[in-house]
Amino acid sequence: MMKVYIFSLTLVASLVKGNDVVNAVEVNTTSGWVRGYEENYDDGKVFRFVKIPFAKPPIGKLRFRPPQPIGEWDGVQGSSETKSPVCPQWHFPSPGFNFSETNEDCLYLDIYVPGKISLERNLSVMVWIYGGGFIIGAANQYKPQPMVLKGDVIVVTINYRLGLLGFFTMHDPLLSGNYGIMDQIEALRWIHNNIASFGGNPNSVTIFGESAGGMSVSLLTLIPSNEGLFQRAISQSGVVSTVTFAKKEWEIRTKDLFLERTNCSDKRDAAETLDCLQKLPVENITNAIMLPDIMDSQNVSYQAGGLYPSVDGKLIDEHLAYPKSPEDKSYTFFRSLDFMSGTLDGEGNMLYTGLTPDVQKKYNFSVTEKIPKSVLCEMTAPVFVNNAVGNVPELAQEICDFYTTAESIDAQSNKVCEFHGDSTFIVPSNLMLSTHAKDNPQANTYQFLITKTRPFPIGGDPPSWFKGAGHADDLRFFFNFSDIFEIPDEKRKEYDEDQGLSEKIIQYWTNFAKFGNPNGENIPLWPSYEINRKQYIIFDTPIETAENLKSEATDLLSRILETGRRHLTRDEL
Repeated sequence: MMKVYIFSLTLVASLVKGNDVVNAVEVNTTSGWVRGYEENYDDGKVFRFVKIPFAKPPIGKLRFRPPQPIGEWDGVQGSSETKSPVCPQWHFPSPGFNFSETNEDCLYLDIYVPGKISLERNLSVMVWIYGGGFIIGAANQYKPQPMVLKGDVIVVTINYRLGLLGFFTMHDPLLSGNYGIMDQIEALRWIHNNIASFGGNPNSVTIFGESAGGMSVSLLTLIPSNEGLFQRAISQSGVVSTVTFAKKEWEIRTKDLFLERTNCSDKRDAAETLDCLQKLPVENITNAIMLPDIMDSQNVSYQAGGLYPSVDGKLIDEHLAYPKSPEDKSYTFFRSLDFMSGTLDGEGNMLYTGLTPDVQKKYNFSVTEKIPKSVLCEMTAPVFVNNAVGNVPELAQEICDFYTTAESIDAQSNKVCEFHGDSTFIVPSNLMLSTHAKDNPQANTYQFLITKTRPFPIGGDPPSWFKGAGHADDLRFFFNFSDIFEIPDEKRKEYDEDQGLSEKIIQYWTNFAKFGNPNGENIPLWPSYEINRKQYIIFDTPIETAENLKSEATDLLSRILETGRRHLTRDEL
């Protein structure tokens, strides 16, 4: 039986800045007592439980090992601070990612509960998995109070190990990789076993995430042993596809470079190598391989083996061959879940932000003015084809022809970006939605497209020629970033207008989490994604619906991916 009591906590209130903290609450979990703190808002109050450990610290002999269950602790866990620890990662001088401190002891989660703590509430639960390319990010970036209050759901944000600490692999049982994905699963296990103590329903859990977080969400749905840990899934701007995983040659190159730079390359076997790596200062690991080491300066591709999920033959194996037939047994668990996936129309902004000075010099252009067709035809299309199939010039030429326009240099620049957005985000999402929806009466499928541009885009204003809502511009609809981004006075009106759309989107998301159906009162109808019509909702002002998103691009690129599925074997990756 859970024991809950509330008491005055004046001292804590004086320590927490920017929040009107009045009370604290202590909740008894299977691991021990957890303390949370009350926050008061115009819409109501939220109890936040920050820095709750879900696994033992992954340090010392637990570094580069699967997460170990936290077990039981003494005393009371839960910090009066508003931010939990950040896992070690590269310094990334961008708003929200410029963390001043990191800590290898970082396997914590944060829980946000609306109103009050009561066993009888049985609230639906939403678990957020952050993005950042599996190399940067933190749970504490995302303040979900708007979703918690407006949607009346519990939101949990979780940490997981990143970069080499999370994904380094030697394809050996002692150093198999995918520790970051294992961390996510261990967090979900802890939530499943304990969320009822916070008033949550362990049988109504939705996992959702964006970019690498969206890819993680879709990957978790393809691991049958996760059955029971969640019932619904939302992948935002990212799903698993054939080209998600690193080629084996990249992983070997990363392994050799990493071990050389850490002086662990002369060991006799994996056991000695692991021992060497576990004794290193953590900064020796995070600084061993940097962005230039994994980036081909001539083609803007990231050959990042060992820095994101790999095919380990155990946790991740058959999913490499995605896309497969919906009838394949590997999709049984996935197709039992309610599934939502979607993207933004300007996902291709990820291309122009990654075009290095070397690339611009090679192709004789400035990204602020244009991106020429040659970047598509000689660089991005051949790289995509090579990663998916191998060196097949005629397939690269098909892509080049499809994304060529004679309208204007501005239109062509957007076409180059459009291919990147289609191949990386939109087409894989379309394929996964179709796999889920085909002849599937047991679960619901929904698709969305966001076209509403951000009043002040992350990373600054795009080039004048760029059109569309850029990657990650949707995050503002769900989370409070007021402590990260300052709203310029000249953008205040646009920002305030955004709030109406934000409230509708939150209603859709939280309805889906509660019922498996995003529809509800006072919001436009969102049609389900059916295999014959493929309807989706467009989030802009006003909200509209359409069908068959990017059907021709999907036909072209999926044919190439299918060719790669038939020809590539695991040993070639």
